[in-house]
Amino acid sequence: MNITETIKFNKLKAENETLEAENEALKKELAKLKQQILYKEDFWFQLYCINCEKVDKCILSSCSENTWRNNYVLKDNSKSKYDTLPSKEDKLNNE
Repeated sequence: MNITETIKFNKLKAENETLEAENEALKKELAKLKQQILYKEDFWFQLYCINCEKVDKCILSSCSENTWRNNYVLKDNSKSKYDTLPSKEDKLNNE
């Protein structure tokens, strides 16, 4: 191997190490984001009346099936793993 090939090899080796480090960082970030994915099982379904604003039963005679809306509620709001999601304000402050 001559000097030119050695220089090219060392340069490619350094670039490869940089890309491998970047790849590892992206893998960690992806794993973190996968933990924040919402699944269908994380919600419970309820019917919501837009007239009387009651859940699963109407109290007004003017309510009908047309006033019912499907509503999905996050099951466990108290200790949610989704609280770690970044907010828009944090992104704007960091830029």
